[in-house]
Amino acid sequence: MLDAIFRSLLASSLSFVASATAAQNVNPAEQVVTAEILKRFVDDYNSDPMAIDTTFGIEVGDHRWRVTSTLTGNERSSTLKEGFGSTEMMYYTLDLETLHLIDRKVWTGLTAMAAATSADETPLEVEFTSGYEQPADYEEVFRRVTFHFWNRGFPEITRYGPENSRIAHGAPATVLYYDKGFRSAVYHVPAGLGKDQAPTLAAPFPRMIIVLSGAVEGEMGEHTFAAKPGEMFLTSPNIPVTFWNGSQDETLSFVWIAWGEGA
Repeated sequence: MLDAIFRSLLASSLSFVASATAAQNVNPAEQVVTAEILKRFVDDYNSDPMAIDTTFGIEVGDHRWRVTSTLTGNERSSTLKEGFGSTEMMYYTLDLETLHLIDRKVWTGLTAMAAATSADETPLEVEFTSGYEQPADYEEVFRRVTFHFWNRGFPEITRYGPENSRIAHGAPATVLYYDKGFRSAVYHVPAGLGKDQAPTLAAPFPRMIIVLSGAVEGEMGEHTFAAKPGEMFLTSPNIPVTFWNGSQDETLSFVWIAWGEGA
């Protein structure tokens, strides 16, 4: 069983390494046009119908930029300027590899930030300049900006295959969309990753799991259950739930949706 688990996890890791290596294989001239890459994101955000007024920073390696987006009448203006200036704000930190992976749609910004806990280090992080105080609607603004700024195109398309995932909560995951009181993701649990490796969670909000492939086995409170492709199950708030890949041969893939207060 352990051999199957490690083979599956190794395959996921090798997929990520291949993507990251592709991002590294850029000629020296391309490495100095980071601002041009960021400008593509800024220009796309400027035409995004779900863009919101915001100011935030971006730090790539030792270089810093400031993004400002405002709507005046029916016209949105989004700009990219060097340096942070004296503005108190949140800012994203990432390296050039991560920027290229997001630019090439291997990851979205939300997937690059996916973590099981706030203490986990991720390729894309958020920090704050000295003196910045989070507004009451910070979480809503942060989620919307992270999705809509770091995902170009109209409509905004998210790739959610295993190669577009990162390990979160013990399995490769792609974040689909976050908003106020709403979270969604796709998980790919390798074959053989069973009950012993599955987390037990008792969230204060409901969660919907839509099985795409593989087989679910689980426990909810004192009840055991199973689910297969073509089925969905709902986890009730505040009841401990554990579920895992019930197959030794097939990846378990499912859509995970959470909503409500605290989601």
